[in-house]
Amino acid sequence: MTSLLYISMFGESDVYTPSDYTSLCPTGLEKDWILAWHGPLASRYGLNLITLDVCRGDPFPDPGALAAVILGGTIHLILEKRAWIFELTKWLKAYRKLNKPLLGICGGHQLMATAFFGWPLHLREQGTCAGTYAVQLTDAGKAHPLFQGMPDNPEFHFANTYHIFPGASAGPKILAARKDSPALALDYGNNWFSTQFHPESRRETWECFFSSDPDNDLVRYRTEHCGEKFLENYLNII
Repeated sequence: MTSLLYISMFGESDVYTPSDYTSLCPTGLEKDWILAWHGPLASRYGLNLITLDVCRGDPFPDPGALAAVILGGTIHLILEKRAWIFELTKWLKAYRKLNKPLLGICGGHQLMATAFFGWPLHLREQGTCAGTYAVQLTDAGKAHPLFQGMPDNPEFHFANTYHIFPGASAGPKILAARKDSPALALDYGNNWFSTQFHPESRRETWECFFSSDPDNDLVRYRTEHCGEKFLENYLNII
């Protein structure tokens, strides 16, 4: 069985305390709740889901041994000068040369767009986007395999303070947007994709994430969203 790698970059100890997330899995580590939640889905597609945490020093595997990669989100700003961000970017550039699939999520989306195409990252003028919201598919998005079998305006979980804007030079194809965010899903070619929203998450993720934030109204998060279908569509592409 070939391997699907999930790279967790959720956060270093200065911003992320795993004990706050033990309701999701015993260790409270994102790499472990992702494995528990999505390992069975990967198996149905003939893939062995493996995970690593770059913020805690887990080593990268040989990129040639992988069938595909999912790059998770992060509490950190991806423009920070942290050693693991540099090493991750270097590894991704080597992986890119192999023409194998990659899905970047939230911070992964931002890292891919900035590092590979130089598209600018902006602080959201409206503040943090937190909740389950519909996206508007572009013509390219409506015809794209990632969004097949979904409503015309599919809903996803969001939690982001920064977002990507299209750069002056040619770059990825935009698949989805909202009025206040022009690049929420991107196709980079060669089966590389990224999303600002969180298809891998569940409502429980945000119950933990915002547990100490009295200003966040969790009612904005629905129990159901199109994340599972989106992941299935990605695995179908693999």
